[in-house]
Amino acid sequence: MKPADTGPDTGRTGETLGLYAAFGCLGYLLTALGAILPQLREERGLPRAEAALYPSAFALGLVIVGLVGHRLAARLGRYAIPAALTALVGGAALLASAGGRLGTAAGALVLGLGGAGLVQLVPAALRAAHRGDGTIQIGEANAVSSAASVLSPILIGAALAHGLGWRPAFTTPPLLAAAILLIFLTRPPRHRPAQPTQTPAPPTPSSPSAGSPSAGSPSAGSPSAAPASAAPASAAPASAAPASAAPASAAPASAAPASAAAPAGAAPGATAPGGAVPGGPAPGATPSGGAVPGGAAPTAASSSAAAPAGAAPGSVGVEVGGGVGFWGRWGDLVLAVGVEFCLVFWAADFLGSVKGLGAGGAATLSAGFVLGMAVGRAAAGPVVRRGGRPDRLLALAAAVGIGGFVVLWASPAPVAVAGLVVTGLGVALLYPVILGQALAARPSEPAWAAARCALASGVAIGVAPLVLGALADLTTLRAAVLVAPALLLVLLARCGRRLRTGSAS
Repeated sequence: MKPADTGPDTGRTGETLGLYAAFGCLGYLLTALGAILPQLREERGLPRAEAALYPSAFALGLVIVGLVGHRLAARLGRYAIPAALTALVGGAALLASAGGRLGTAAGALVLGLGGAGLVQLVPAALRAAHRGDGTIQIGEANAVSSAASVLSPILIGAALAHGLGWRPAFTTPPLLAAAILLIFLTRPPRHRPAQPTQTPAPPTPSSPSAGSPSAGSPSAGSPSAAPASAAPASAAPASAAPASAAPASAAPASAAPASAAAPAGAAPGATAPGGAVPGGPAPGATPSGGAVPGGAAPTAASSSAAAPAGAAPGSVGVEVGGGVGFWGRWGDLVLAVGVEFCLVFWAADFLGSVKGLGAGGAATLSAGFVLGMAVGRAAAGPVVRRGGRPDRLLALAAAVGIGGFVVLWASPAPVAVAGLVVTGLGVALLYPVILGQALAARPSEPAWAAARCALASGVAIGVAPLVLGALADLTTLRAAVLVAPALLLVLLARCGRRLRTGSAS
């Protein structure tokens, strides 16, 4: 049998590059939403708690798509990804142009619906377009999303510094990219691949089609029941993936998480949230979620620590979650994605309100967090392979994140930005490692596990930034941002307890 992702199928076809660019639009807008929150709040005279409802509306979109997205994809067929991309950029345009609070919130919700759709469909379409599990292509897609997530705060900051306002930098790049992509993605396929003449064997838990994560973003996901018709052209998603994104990573993870994924997700990752993300985004950044929320997810990982981004959860083959169990890892995932998106959405406001930076400088330098996440996830493969037990690796990553936050919180502006980068480096590893452990804890139920991980990203993205904003109204933003290290401390304590009792994998 030919190894996965070897030979000619690893080439970057036009369709593959189009899917990469769609994921890049998600990563761009996920972190851009955090960069513009201070300006939205000032324009509308909003308290921080109400401004935080916009990220919560985005998270609601992730949850909705995680619940019903695979059914809608079945109806849309090859137009599913173009529809998701249209919703993403259409929501961004509505958010930027709406004059009232309701219109702005509706834009954030539609943006979340489109982003979650991309976290669900893009990784699956990449796997369907390439033999094997598509790990290489999903990793490259998360890398594109991660780069875009770093770019958007920089462009928004530059526009603010030159008196152009935030709207041109927020909407123009993704709208132009999406317009070009939609022309390509909606073209009829030139040919259709030959259908198999024999009935394939039913997938086993270790089959690559069993529903794989894209941990970028801390962001969203969906069951692996996405139909084969859900991808554009000839790419049919064999399954759906959590945020790459991620939180993601993109991812938000993903995002697509993870990618992102995202979420959460990725969810993020912004990291994505982005995954994932999801994190959303995963994304996600994809930030995980990355992801999508917030950045890219690692494409290589130790089988004893984390599932590779894009690899089937069942491919681990054993319950590497050990004595922790799925729901223990689910709780860890909520904590990790919550930290990711608190910083993705509030870093710019913190740098401006607390550290005294101007609007342009605060928006630009808030990219330090997603930059740290992108670097951390790019190096995650070797780190995970050498890190030993997952809980030891998670404890170390959480400690690095706490140390970076101390520098961010206690230092003047130039040094504080360095602390923000270090915080991103530490937080980067949390989503992909926890997601891999959670999926591996249920190797026989990958779709069920992926859907619940998507829910974790949605809960974290919807609740944690909102709690931070509400506390900022009651106290000060300087005090309220302590929510982020508090979540890291809880995660660190959980990992330490498992290491002491020997229940960690």
